[in-house]
Amino acid sequence: MTDPLLTAPKAATGRGCDLTRRRLVGALMGAGLGAGLSGCASPMISSPRALAPGRQVEILYLADTLECLGPTRIVAPATYLGPAELLGAAPWATADGVTTLAGSAGAEWAALYTPHSAARRHTAGYGGLVAQLDRLRRELGTERTLTLENGQCWSGSGLGHLANGSAGVAASHLLASDARVSSDERVLWPQRAAALYRDYARPVLGNLDAPPAGVSAATRFERDGVRVAVVGASDPNALDETRALDQWYQALAESVSQAAAEAELVVLLADTGSATARWLAARLPQVDLVLAARGQDFWPRLIAVDNAHGAPVPLCLPGSHASGFFHLSCRSTRDGWQIHAEFQRNDTAADAAAADHQARFDALRAPYAGWLDRPLGSAPDWLWRRDSVGGTWDGLIAAALTGDSDTTRAMLPGLRHDILLAPGETITRDHLWRLSGGHPARVVELAPRTEELAQLLERALDNSLGTPLILNDSRDLPRLSATRWTLDYGAATGARAHLDALPGGLTWRSFSARPQAGGEPLWQRLERYLGDHGGTPPAITPPSLEARYVEGHPGWHPQARLST
Repeated sequence: MTDPLLTAPKAATGRGCDLTRRRLVGALMGAGLGAGLSGCASPMISSPRALAPGRQVEILYLADTLECLGPTRIVAPATYLGPAELLGAAPWATADGVTTLAGSAGAEWAALYTPHSAARRHTAGYGGLVAQLDRLRRELGTERTLTLENGQCWSGSGLGHLANGSAGVAASHLLASDARVSSDERVLWPQRAAALYRDYARPVLGNLDAPPAGVSAATRFERDGVRVAVVGASDPNALDETRALDQWYQALAESVSQAAAEAELVVLLADTGSATARWLAARLPQVDLVLAARGQDFWPRLIAVDNAHGAPVPLCLPGSHASGFFHLSCRSTRDGWQIHAEFQRNDTAADAAAADHQARFDALRAPYAGWLDRPLGSAPDWLWRRDSVGGTWDGLIAAALTGDSDTTRAMLPGLRHDILLAPGETITRDHLWRLSGGHPARVVELAPRTEELAQLLERALDNSLGTPLILNDSRDLPRLSATRWTLDYGAATGARAHLDALPGGLTWRSFSARPQAGGEPLWQRLERYLGDHGGTPPAITPPSLEARYVEGHPGWHPQARLST
């Protein structure tokens, strides 16, 4: 039952999920990489970089746009459960928790993190992004401005599948990004990746073991006389990443050290998920700023992460679905870099310039719109996904996979790819592709024993709730249909999941992103299910669980769910 959508992230020795956290820490410490985990060792520290006061570098940062070229509802998680050791630490909060943790900054950004508020707002599409980016570049001066792109921006919908990534390249040109990280396109179209990077004609970054042509570990720019190094940290859990976590980290640490030797400002683009990016911020003291992606999390201000020497390293979580971008103003002082961050929301009314830009993005999609936008049915209720436990989209997927069978159940990965639909709104093919992040996910059958299923739940809980954070792959908990299980939040590692007895003879269905998976594509199964029900599926029951001892956790607010 091994599958990347269902198993834990890679372990430090490359032997899979049997590696305990103690052994992972030992492997990292043995390699001299574990400073900050236990205080037993210190990383190499470069000489302080001499900074001329008054220099200014303006970074415009966007990530995980997921090919939302046109206006779309803003996605906000309903519940978000994090490690008990970091209770109250950003970003493990949603709804009321953000206002409490972020203080005055929280209420201002309620539309970006409260489900009910977010559902009423639409982005201005890529046209709005370009209009704001262009305005800031003019105001700030191109000689000071650097535009960086991270995460899943060339994939995430059916458009990437039909255009084989070329629409993403064209979109990046219109956004005028100066550099990006090698992301899912490398796995989706391995034979085309090098050509896509050649067409992009700007630096593509990543700490890859066997990078395609056109990918480098770092690149350098000069802005306002400042030598800026941008280092790429690619997804350590990608399908084509074969190294163990300690080897992946060792290569990244070496790239950072080399970049810092020749730069005054070091920026890490971490397409690693939010928790791993936070872990990296604490362990790479030569990095001045960490820009995260893949977790699809938003936090309204920079998060200060203390490194091994107690110095704060700013961490930026930019959200997803083209909801906006961060403007990070970096000013040099005698004591180091002062970085001020301001999130530019992309939900304002489009002006003439934005409309003109939007027409260019609409033209990229136009050749495929007839196929992507084919109506398949209507939403019986709010359709949404982002939740620690599972949303109504997951309930719809489970129903499509299991049908009316009493002996078939669904076991779904906790993916965060989402698209919000209101009751009665049209469901299209593009919506179905978005549920698997643009991957041609294939339906697979599994036959786990009860103890194997319990172990899978324990691993998922350990990844989500445990430490070190490098093992957290920024997925939510697995979704089990028609199955009762309990999360004991206060229990020790390995004893958090309690699964009710299961009848014999069960078959489980899921979906796999592995290229060798040979089942029916998930979107086709969903389309057929909708057709079998005349376009209007029956009432949806989202997956659930009993969660003990989480009341009061800043990220646990079930009342914020759209369906209640």
